[in-house]
Formats: sequence, structure tokens, C-alpha cells
Amino acid sequence: MTKIHADIDALKGFHEAMVRFRHVQRSVAERGDDEIEMTRASLAAKAGHWQTRLEQSQAEFDACRTRPGADCSGYARAVEQAGEQLEHIRGWQQRVDEAAGEFRGPAGAFWDLLQNDLPRAESHLQALIADLETARRAS
Repeated sequence: MTKIHADIDALKGFHEAMVRFRHVQRSVAERGDDEIEMTRASLAAKAGHWQTRLEQSQAEFDACRTRPGADCSGYARAVEQAGEQLEHIRGWQQRVDEAAGEFRGPAGAFWDLLQNDLPRAESHLQALIADLETARRAS
């Protein structure tokens, strides 16, 4: 095998590696978005659960307070605990939203690279390979 053959084969291998890289990284980028949405959905479900729990506890506490002489401290604790859980989850929702916003900037640039820049580079490399093969046949 001549040097030019080896060079062309190396360029073909590099082209194939670029294509594989683009496909694998596209999958990685998509999974990142999926994970963010799954996390948001999970937190929303938990927030809904604790909102319902808070409303139920508040209703039980209010009903207890209408009974003269009733000890409502357990109901008051339940209201407090449900409220704390709900605020804790809302804090996490805010942190996830902030982190997702920070992620989306670099992820968008990476996605643009995968969708636009790499395919252009692959096409350019393929054209160079074709030109080299033409030149090799002519010599």
C-alpha cells in the first residue's frame, strides 16, 4: 500500500469516526433534555401530592378548631409539615429550572454543532477524500 493509499484510508476512518461521534452525541444530548423533563414531572407530581396533603391537613385543622376544647396541636403540626415539604419541593423546582436554563445555553450550542457544523465538516472531508482518490487514479 502506498503512502497516499494509507492517507486516504486514514481520512476515511476519521470520517467514519466523525459520523459515529455525531450520532452518539446526539443521543446523549437528547437524553439530557429527557432527564430534565422527567425531573420536572417528578417534582410537579410531588408538589401536587403535598399541596393536596396541605389542603387536607388545613381542612382537618380548621374543623378541629371549631370543636370547643379540642387539642388541635397534631393537626397544626400536620399543616406545618405539609407546608414545609411543599416549600422544600418548590425550592428544588426552582433550582432545577435555574440549572436547566444554564444547561440549555451550552447544550444548544452543542446541538448546533451536531446538527450543522459536523455535517458540514463531514461533507467537506468526503469531498477532500474524493479529490484525493481522483488524483491518485490520475497519477
